[in-house]
Amino acid sequence: MEIIRDISDVGEKSFPHVAAAIGTFDGVHAGHQRIINRVVDRARQKKATGAALTFTNHPLDILQPDRAPRLITPSPLKERLLGVLGVDLLIAIPFTASLAVMEAEAFVREILWEKLQVEFLCIGFDFRFGRGRRGTPDLLKKMGKALGFEVEEVPPVTVEGAVVKSALIRDLLQQGKVGEAARYLTRSYAITDSIVAGAGRGKGLGFATANVVPPQNFLIPNGVYAGRVYVEERGFDAAINVGVAPTFGERDRRVEVHLLDIPDDQAPGLGQTMLVTFWERIREEIRFASPEELKAQVARDIWRAREILKQLSPADWALQG
Repeated sequence: MEIIRDISDVGEKSFPHVAAAIGTFDGVHAGHQRIINRVVDRARQKKATGAALTFTNHPLDILQPDRAPRLITPSPLKERLLGVLGVDLLIAIPFTASLAVMEAEAFVREILWEKLQVEFLCIGFDFRFGRGRRGTPDLLKKMGKALGFEVEEVPPVTVEGAVVKSALIRDLLQQGKVGEAARYLTRSYAITDSIVAGAGRGKGLGFATANVVPPQNFLIPNGVYAGRVYVEERGFDAAINVGVAPTFGERDRRVEVHLLDIPDDQAPGLGQTMLVTFWERIREEIRFASPEELKAQVARDIWRAREILKQLSPADWALQG
């Protein structure tokens, strides 16, 4: 997959017969996947370039900063997911003030038509663009007909009767309902970062951990989770604590991962990149009266994590390696 990260670079290189999707694609959820799959299928049928134009930040960061949501999927993970779906060309650019004031007609003509030379465009039912969000699917279809490209609007995708939307998934994640959110994402919520040093208390209690600092946009609340982690090409079942270690009076929030059934000499080391997926929340984070009480509860948490991880999960379809 080729990636363009600057809007001014779009058009500098020619790509044959572009079939494109456009959207923020926060989460790359089931609805987004329907759009991307349609574009990739079209590209394969027509021997064209399957492209996705997306933003690295949420448009509300510029339009209404006080209402801007935290992103579900960090940019590196979003790029990985789009690549796995078969995108040939990814245009991943920041949404800027200049784009915010660009008229919808100018965006279509100057970006989509003149620079990208799109021949087929696929959008979601709720897609809006341009200054004042004046750009609608109907406007795109009208301009596409005049300029010579086809526009297809994908209807809402539903799961168990609910329309799949990023806002719904974000709300579930903020409640810690990672298992429910996974049904709409078709995979588990995930973060990735380098392993950092911890306080060493886990090892002293008999439950060594690999630790990462949660990202700024981290959505899920403190608590204990069952999940699976990946370091390079290795996958490990895990019991995961998200929080501040209240039993020991800590303040800095960490993600502490206890890898199940792994010898110490095979444990990942500091600085290695670890991808953490969250399958189900086991309990909230609480303060214990003593380290001994904490140790006993961690043992119970690990037993529960093992039971959860025996089940099938959508966690791994595009996150391994």
